[in-house]
Amino acid sequence: MSGFQVLCGDFAHDQEPDEEWSVDGFASAEAAAEYARRFVRDQVEALRGEYATSEALREAYLSFGEYAIAPAFELKPWLDHCIATPATRRADTDYQAIDPNR
Repeated sequence: MSGFQVLCGDFAHDQEPDEEWSVDGFASAEAAAEYARRFVRDQVEALRGEYATSEALREAYLSFGEYAIAPAFELKPWLDHCIATPATRRADTDYQAIDPNR
């Protein structure tokens, strides 16, 4: 497969190959990173209402959320941003809209 890819998986099943998948075919590293940002933000927003503090939300995401790994994407600073700044637009979390395989 040509292009860039995003590797996704489930923190709850860390190190289990059956719980990882890739989204292939991004035209650039930045496009793959944008997918990863939206994917992670969607996970954080899905958990946000269930946890009262930022630390509880972080722990829940790192225990139960799904991760994304892409070129030019760093999870920790992005996770910090997502927790501190709730999404306000659909585009912030709509990773499916930029999936090159749709």
